[in-house]
Amino acid sequence: MQCSQCGQEVPADAIYCPHCTGEHKTTDRQVINGGIRGGLLGLGLGLLPTVWLLFQFGPERGIKAIAFIIPAVTFTTGLIVGLVKAKREWK
Repeated sequence: MQCSQCGQEVPADAIYCPHCTGEHKTTDRQVINGGIRGGLLGLGLGLLPTVWLLFQFGPERGIKAIAFIIPAVTFTTGLIVGLVKAKREWK
């Protein structure tokens, strides 16, 4: 079997081409940095609706709880997406 990118021979049971991706492994530091970037982006995006909810409705009637759950959820989602994306990128 031949690699579609580099054209070299690849073992039939290989998951990826050892010639074009074997040397380019993602380091733990790159994965952590990707998670931090994703988490901060998610937190920033989550704070926008939080500020709007608190401004629009004030801190009464359970809005406060909802408003503070949104950034936590978007931070966690961003963290996970950032980690996975950084792990998949072969630099």
